[in-house]
Amino acid sequence: MTPEQKFINAITAELKTQSGFNLREEVFFPLRYNKKRPITVQHREIARDLMPKEDPRLGLGDYVTSIGTTSQNVVQAIAHQYQDELKQDGVDLNILVNGNRGQRGTWQAVYYWLWDHKYPRWLNENSWKILQEKAKPNLGWIQFKTDQEMAEFQGLTRVPSLRLPPPSVPEIPPTIPANQLLWMLIDLEYSNYQLLLFNRSQQGKYLLCPSFGYAINSIIDKPPILLPQKDSFADQTGQKFIFEEMGKEEFLAIVLEKPVNLPWLTLPEDPLPEYQGLIEWDTEKIKDLFEQLEQQDHWHIFYQSFDVVERETKA
Repeated sequence: MTPEQKFINAITAELKTQSGFNLREEVFFPLRYNKKRPITVQHREIARDLMPKEDPRLGLGDYVTSIGTTSQNVVQAIAHQYQDELKQDGVDLNILVNGNRGQRGTWQAVYYWLWDHKYPRWLNENSWKILQEKAKPNLGWIQFKTDQEMAEFQGLTRVPSLRLPPPSVPEIPPTIPANQLLWMLIDLEYSNYQLLLFNRSQQGKYLLCPSFGYAINSIIDKPPILLPQKDSFADQTGQKFIFEEMGKEEFLAIVLEKPVNLPWLTLPEDPLPEYQGLIEWDTEKIKDLFEQLEQQDHWHIFYQSFDVVERETKA
């Protein structure tokens, strides 16, 4: 199910609380307000050709004669359910609520509001969960290591092997030691794929790879890859990852066989010295990325959360 379909389903569920939003309206709404259905398609066509086939609860019948009323009921349900948001977005509620039945233009105003205003906000609130639900199970794809642990790791010979399943023990969230300088190790067997790495915490949602701050090159050359990368801002200034706030840190990795080309993924050639190198993942960028993902077949998602804790010192 696409994010657009999830959105329409969520709106349908909320509109069911409104008076006048009955079975006909419930069936008509997702058909009429489907983003992929041209607005030039007439209500009558939907009522005649699609509604009888969409939901067996409706059955065969004449839905064309009353389709104007059905459409206006949907408009008024949306106007009452989301009146505060509509006002804030500059939509004339008076026309939606008090307009004549069948008045032209009212449903289009609602249609454009749903997709231009409501959907981006909904996507911003739900995008992380949507991607997380698609994540493949892969324990240990992301690790944090101190300098000493990295030296020990790099001294090991990496050989192909089968990973044994973890022992059956109560699930304990992995932890990150607070206030320590750490390397990030990404171990995903997708050579020549593009890596997009996002972090979510109390501070917000940020893009770590690619970024001038930690990872200039987003192509996985030979796994595992190490962050901060050479010549990144963190590398140039002698920094690593450090987590000072206790709490939850979440990481989402998307690997793509065909790299996406978006303006905000293109790093500046000559960034300012004070440039922090981290891009906040805001509504427009989320929308851009989802549109790109819908056009591709070969991409995978991985998710992991950590608890940031004080590491106990040995007595």
